[in-house]
This record gives sequence, structure tokens and C-alpha cells, in this order.
Amino acid sequence: MNTLALLSACLSICMGVWLGQSLFFQASQHYRRRVTEQTRAELSDLFVFIDTTHLWPALVCVSVGVSTLLWLVTQSVLFAVCVGGVSFILPRIMLSRAVRKRQQRFDLQLPELLLSLSGALRAGAGLSVALKHIVQDASPPLSQELGLVLREQRMGVELTQALNNLYQRMPSESVELVTTMLIVATRSGASLADLLERLCTNLRARQHLERKVEVMTTQGKMQAWVMGALPAVLLLVLCQVDPLSVQLLHSTSVGQAVLATIFTLECLGVYVLRRILAIDV
Repeated sequence: MNTLALLSACLSICMGVWLGQSLFFQASQHYRRRVTEQTRAELSDLFVFIDTTHLWPALVCVSVGVSTLLWLVTQSVLFAVCVGGVSFILPRIMLSRAVRKRQQRFDLQLPELLLSLSGALRAGAGLSVALKHIVQDASPPLSQELGLVLREQRMGVELTQALNNLYQRMPSESVELVTTMLIVATRSGASLADLLERLCTNLRARQHLERKVEVMTTQGKMQAWVMGALPAVLLLVLCQVDPLSVQLLHSTSVGQAVLATIFTLECLGVYVLRRILAIDV
């Protein structure tokens, strides 16, 4: 009877391990495909065209290498695993931030685009010709995006579809206003120059208000940085003042649990502050 129970327990454990590794493998494969596709899309938005096939092995190697190095230095498994996980997702965070920064630069260039486009239309140039001259003198990312619009037109894509594609690549409210106005004006034959000038004035006023809000929230962002860095600074100070007591955080299970709790609360605090301020902190 005891032998049968032992065999049943072993079989259950083996089935559980097999099921767990199967689920883990499927989840990792799904996450790998999603990360690779998102990275490829974000790099294409930045007009960086590289092969992302080896992205996942590179991230895994970097994460494992950082974790192993920290484990050899600090002898803390928990700390090494946490930092290794951060190093695994940090490149994705930096890439997403670069895409957002590019979107912001493009939005800031829109008023000058509208003003130049209005002047060219008043001088008698057509919309495509005006865009072509603006692209030659503009700086990225405006020149890249408008150049792609013109190339799509040369390939036979209608202007309406090309502008919709532009909005899909740069999904912001300012781009939506500009593309919608260009589409409606080209279809209705309205005075596009006057409409562009009024929209330029509205966008500049809106950007002025956004910068004013950003200045008013600077104190909140600085408080977020100070409060987020305070535990790490205090830990460094304690390492110099009382290194023997701080060593218990790395060498004991209770200390490692405290470090894990601090790390979790830090991440939760950053998330809450980002939600409150609705911006990057």
C-alpha cells in the first residue's frame, strides 16, 4: 500500500512538472513572438530596419550574464535575479521611450509644416509639390514621414490612404487633425491655405498649454525621482556607516525578503506616480 501511494505521488509530481514546463514553454514562446514583433514595429517606426531574429537570445544572454555577475559579487540570489529581470526589460522600455520622444518631436514640427504648406499653396503650388519642397528642407522625423507619404503616392497610393497611413504610424491627436483637414479640404475644394493657418495657430496654442502643464508638474516629477532614489541612497549610506548590519540583507533569507519587498514597493510607487501624473517620471 505504501509502495502504491509512493508511486502515485511520484507520478503526480512528474505529471505536474511536465505540465508546468509545457505551460512555461508555451508562455515563453508566445512572449518571445510578441516581444519580437513589437520591437520590429517600434524599430520600423524609428526608421531603423534590422533583423530582430536574434533579439530574444541576446536579451536572455544579457540578463543571465548580469545576474551571474551580481551573484558572484554580492552572493545574493534574490538581488541578482531582480537586477537580471530589470536588465531583460530595460531595452524594451528605452525603445518605447525613444518612440514616444520621436512622436513628440513630430508633433512639435507640425505648426511649422502647416505654415510652410500654407505659404506654398498661396504661391500657387500644388499640395504634392509643396510637400516635396518641405521635405527637402525639413529635419527628421518630419522629413522621414512626409517622404514616405510622397513615396507611397509615387507607388500609386491615393493621398487619402497615404495620410491615413501617416496617422497609423504617428497616432496623436495633432496628426489626426492635420490629416483629417487635408483629406477633407482636398475632397471639398475648400480654401486650404486659410484652414492650415488657423490650424497652425490652434496647434501652437495647444502646445503652449502643454508646456505650461509640464512646467507645473515638474515639482511632482522631481519628487517622484527623489522618493524613488531615497531607499537606494540610504542603503549606500548604511553600507558605509554599518556594513556588518547591511550584510545581513544579502546573506539572510529575512534580509532578502526585505529587499524584495522594497523593490516591489518601488516598482509599484513608480507605476502609481506615472498614472497620477499621466506622464513619464
